Amino acid sequence: MSSGSDKPPEPSESGSIDVALSGSKLPVADGAPVAIAHADSALVSSGAVAAVPTESSGTVKALAGDAAQRSGRLRNVTGKVVGAGVSKLGTGIGNLGEGVSKLGEKSRKIPVVGSSVAKLGEGISQVGESLHELPRVAATRSGRLLVRSLFVGFVLVAAWISVIVALQLHGNETPDFRPIAEELLVKLSSGGPALDEIYDQASPRFQEMVRKERFVDDMNDLNATVGKFREITAVRDTLVTSGPTGDVGRVSLTVAYAKATCKASVSFHYDQDRWKMLGIGVELPPGFKITKEQREERVQACKDPMAKTCDLHEVANAILEKLRDGHADAVWDDATSVFQKQEDRSRFMQIQAEHAAILGDYRRIIAVTEAKVIGGTLATYDILTEYARSMGVRAIFGFYRSSKTQPWKLRSFKLVLPMPRADEQEIARPAETKAGVEGGTVKPPEKVPPRPSPRPRSSATSSGATLAGSASAGPAASGGSGSGSAAR
Repeated sequence: MSSGSDKPPEPSESGSIDVALSGSKLPVADGAPVAIAHADSALVSSGAVAAVPTESSGTVKALAGDAAQRSGRLRNVTGKVVGAGVSKLGTGIGNLGEGVSKLGEKSRKIPVVGSSVAKLGEGISQVGESLHELPRVAATRSGRLLVRSLFVGFVLVAAWISVIVALQLHGNETPDFRPIAEELLVKLSSGGPALDEIYDQASPRFQEMVRKERFVDDMNDLNATVGKFREITAVRDTLVTSGPTGDVGRVSLTVAYAKATCKASVSFHYDQDRWKMLGIGVELPPGFKITKEQREERVQACKDPMAKTCDLHEVANAILEKLRDGHADAVWDDATSVFQKQEDRSRFMQIQAEHAAILGDYRRIIAVTEAKVIGGTLATYDILTEYARSMGVRAIFGFYRSSKTQPWKLRSFKLVLPMPRADEQEIARPAETKAGVEGGTVKPPEKVPPRPSPRPRSSATSSGATLAGSASAGPAASGGSGSGSAAR
């Protein structure tokens, strides 16, 4: 605007805006609500872009449309790059397949390998062609949907396989049994109370299959054979399996003992959150030998079978004293059920009465020819005894007990009577009638007329040296039963 002109400037030239008032008075507020136009009260969404008209250009700028166009162009560029890469990958795989096919054609002379290589090449070529055509398929909307579905499927299958492999690797994780086996072998080698402790802490399945006494005897026999445990020289194999009763593990070892190096196998059962012994086996080397003296020493019942501290000597002497005093019924009652089934009670009492009439009173045990214990539960006691009328009468006892804490019971009894000599007088014997045994007591023997003495034989020797007959009650040591009568 020029300072010397009186004409007022135009509003459009000065940049000012004309304001016109409808009246000079303000509207009166009477308390009545005034309606607002719908356009003024409409909700405006946040983040939306509104088109704003301008007076100068009259054009509308759509900012949201530009952003969508830029995002679309970015996806197209990315898709083209990925498609080109996939196409190149497919072309490379196809070339690889063609090369493998050519290798298969050249090796067709080999019966199995040539055809297999050719088929492998064809398969690789087909995979390459599929990957080469994949970008073209993804150009359409249905193709893109198919590619997305294929990608999701591959991801799901890969995740499923990964989970299965992880579970298999975790489930088949083989524990280290060497420390457990070494501790077990050290305790087994120490013997004594350690064997009882090992058995008590073993698997319940092991305790059901093996008796404690049998286990202790076997381990003592092992210690006597190979000596003390030294070390585990090698772990040859480890295996863990799962079954209805839980996990079972087995470790194969090479073990060095004091007398030999053996192959051993120890089995474990996972019970109550820890591994328990299920079994043990030791294989002796081929060149290792056990002498006869060593075997006899292992089954020896007592160090001194004639000592009164020997339990077999004590039991056998007590039985013979009861038979001498006429208490054969008490001997039969205290015997095992096997003995009682083999011989009737009254018949056994009658036989013992005949023996007492022939041999006289029992005096003592003069020698032990055999005394052995098998498995801690079966025992054989073979002795020579002295009677009032005979010296060196052989008696064979068989004993049984359910465990080492139980007393011995008579399982078999055999008394071998000597052949009478020519100068012997006829011995009074009890009458072989049912009245001979009454009320559990034996009647005194009745006198019978003497019979002619038999002619002496050329093979006869001193009294007790030649045995011509026997009488037994119950199964004999060899498993048979005697006739129940004395042969003279």
